[in-house]
Amino acid sequence: MLELANIDWDKTLSHLVDFATSSEGKGKLKQTLPLLNKDEAEKSFSTIAEAQNILKTGQRPYMESLDLYHSWSMRLEKNAVLKTIELKDIRLFLLETDNLTQILKPLKGDWIKAVKPELMSSKEPLSSIDHLMTPQGDIRTDASENLYKLHQEKKQLAGKVQNTLDGLVKGHDHDPHLQDKYVTNREGRWVIPIKSGMRHELEGIIHATSASKQTVFMEPQEIVPLNNRIKQIEIEIEKEVAKLLKEISDYLFNLIADFSRTKEVLLEVDCFLAKAQFANVMSAHPVKFSENRIALDNLKHPLMVLNGEVVIPNSLSLTEEEKILILSGPNAGGKTVFLKSFGLASHMARCGLPVCAGEKSELPFFEEIFVAVGDNQSVDESLSTFAGHLKVLDQACHAKGAKSLVLIDEICGSTDPDEGAALARGFIHHYAYQGAFGLITSHLGPLKMGWEEGSGIVNGSMNYDGESGRATYEFIRGVPGKSLAFATAKKTGILARVYNNPRMHLSPPGQKRLQSMKEVERRKDEIAHLK
Repeated sequence: MLELANIDWDKTLSHLVDFATSSEGKGKLKQTLPLLNKDEAEKSFSTIAEAQNILKTGQRPYMESLDLYHSWSMRLEKNAVLKTIELKDIRLFLLETDNLTQILKPLKGDWIKAVKPELMSSKEPLSSIDHLMTPQGDIRTDASENLYKLHQEKKQLAGKVQNTLDGLVKGHDHDPHLQDKYVTNREGRWVIPIKSGMRHELEGIIHATSASKQTVFMEPQEIVPLNNRIKQIEIEIEKEVAKLLKEISDYLFNLIADFSRTKEVLLEVDCFLAKAQFANVMSAHPVKFSENRIALDNLKHPLMVLNGEVVIPNSLSLTEEEKILILSGPNAGGKTVFLKSFGLASHMARCGLPVCAGEKSELPFFEEIFVAVGDNQSVDESLSTFAGHLKVLDQACHAKGAKSLVLIDEICGSTDPDEGAALARGFIHHYAYQGAFGLITSHLGPLKMGWEEGSGIVNGSMNYDGESGRATYEFIRGVPGKSLAFATAKKTGILARVYNNPRMHLSPPGQKRLQSMKEVERRKDEIAHLK
C-alpha cells in the first residue's frame, strides 16, 4: 500500500474523523486501515447500516464523556476518594450511557442486539450521585439525615448571630464606637467594624485591622459562643461530606468492570455513528465484493461531494478479459480525478466504508493497491522525479492477480516521449500479464492505440465538447482521447506567435497518429450522440 495520500485518502479521512464526538473516537478513526478480508468488510457495511438506523431516529448520541474517562477511571481503580468534579464527570458518562440505552431500546439488528447487554445499567449509580450532589457539582444539604440536621442548626445559629449583630449595629448604645453600621465576616467569624481608638470600650475578640489602621473588626463577646458552635458545625459538615464521598467512591469502585466495558461500547458506537454520518453526507453505498470484476456505477470523488461541488458521475467497468484501462484525454479533463475516485472507492471498500458509487457497484477486495500519482522525487535517496516514478512503477510489478490494483497517473510522462512510451508499454504489458487490475492515465500517443486483442488492456478517454473545446468530465470507454495540446495552445493565443502550422513539426509517426486520432474522434462523436 503506497502513497495513498496522493489519491486524497488523508483529506477524505479527516472528514470522517470530524464526525466523531470524542477525542478517542477521532484518534481511532485516524488509524483506519484495510480489514483482513471481505467478510470483515461486509460485517462493517452491515454495522454502518445499523448505525444509520440509529441516526434515522433523529438523534445522534454523543460520547463527549469519553474525553474525561481516563482521569477519573484511574483514580477509581486505585479506590481513591473521588472529588465532586470527578463525580460530575462520571455523571455525564452515565447520562450518555442512559441516553444511548434508551435510543437503542426499540431498534433491531445483530450489532445493536450485541451492544445492548454490554451497556451498564446507569439508573442506580446515577441516582446515587444525584442524591449526593447537584448537577453543578455542589453537595446537597440533604444528602444524609445528619448533614441535613447540621445545616439546619448552622442556619439557625447564623440567624441568631445576625439578629444579635443587627441589634448592636442598629441600636444607638454603640454609635460612638462603630466605624460603620454593617456586619461582615473575617476568617469565618461574624464581626462589626469598630473605631481603632474605641477597641477597649467593647468586650470581644479582634480578628483583623483595616489597611488604614483606623478600623478593627471585632467579634462581640455576646456571639463568641454562637460563632464557636458554627465553626464546630462546619468541621462536622466536612467530616460528614468526606464520609459520604468515601461511601459513594467505594460503591462506584465495585462497578469498575461495568464502567470499563461500557466505555469500549461507547467508543465503538461513536466510531460507527461517525462512519454512518460520513456515508449519509456522501450518499455512499456498500459495494458487493466480486472475484474478478469491477462495476462502479455513478462513481464520484468523495471530497468533491463533501465540499458541495457539482460532480459529473461516471461509471467504470473492468472484467477478467479487460483488466487495465489506459485513460487519455485533454488536460484538466478529469483524468486524475477519475483515477483518484476509483482509487478511493477501492481503498474505502476494503476498509469497510461505503463508497461514493451506486448501490449495485462491485469490486474485488483489493489486498494491494499500488499508487503512482504526483511527484515521487526524493532528495534523501537522490532520486529525480522520473527516477522516483520508475521506482514506484517497479514496485507495482509485484502486483499479481485480481486482488491487486495499480493506479498510475501520467505513466512515464516526464522523459523523452518515445523512450517513455516504450518503457510504459513494457510496464503495462507486465501488469496485464500478472493479471492485476489497473487504471493508467497518459498523454503519450503510442499508448493510445496498438494494443492487441486479448491483451487485457482497453482504452478510454475523458470527453470534451468539440465546439466549445471545454471538458465535459464524462468517461467514454473503448476509445482513446486527444490531449488537445494544439487546441489549448491556440485557445490561449500562443500558436499564432510561435508556429503557423505546428503539425509540420510532428514526427512522421506522430503525424500518422494524429491522423488516426481524427477517425477515433469521429467514432467518439457518434458514441456521444448515441448516448
